[in-house]
Amino acid sequence: MAHTIEDQTLALAGVVQACLLVRELAHQGEAPEGPMRASLESLFRFDAADVPSVYGGVSNVGEGLRHLRKQLAGQTGKQDVDITRHALTLLQLAKQLLQHPDMMGTIQRQLQLLEHGFMTAGPLSAEVVETLARVYQQTISTLSPKIIVNGNPNQLAKAAVAQQIRAALLAGIRSAVLWHQCGGSKWNLLLKRKHFMTTAERLLRGGMRVVERV
Repeated sequence: MAHTIEDQTLALAGVVQACLLVRELAHQGEAPEGPMRASLESLFRFDAADVPSVYGGVSNVGEGLRHLRKQLAGQTGKQDVDITRHALTLLQLAKQLLQHPDMMGTIQRQLQLLEHGFMTAGPLSAEVVETLARVYQQTISTLSPKIIVNGNPNQLAKAAVAQQIRAALLAGIRSAVLWHQCGGSKWNLLLKRKHFMTTAERLLRGGMRVVERV
């Protein structure tokens, strides 16, 4: 099945949104509930019909789309360097993960075991976040390069904040894997930078309109 540039843009926005959440958590100790919920929920949509369904709709990755558009337009500042760095690292790690089917299977099994807790307590419950963080530590953290999170030391020292950061990073990996599965690549992003920017703008204006094949 051919994937559209909208599919790739949404997956990339999912990566960026996860990195935005990491930045907020690292500096403020909390992240916006709506985007955090949407990102963590994407981990449990195992058989989504299409890419928008992974996020429960385009609007749920709106924060990621807005920041992605800014990044591609060169409108970000010094405070956004970590977001770009983390996003690129997640894409690297996801590419490695795709070469480790055993690890991918382990992650999927752990998420399936957690699905009942997700359905009853919700993705933001302490139990679910703690388990997601542990899954990240036992799998993605064993790969290289490592993700180094900078921020407020007082916030980073809090166990609950650290767990939320790892859970958000796991959601970022989910989107990064999706990006590769949709045919995304480093060269694709470099050569079609303006194309991705206009697609993000179009998605923000009015939802998913499939008009072009990659």
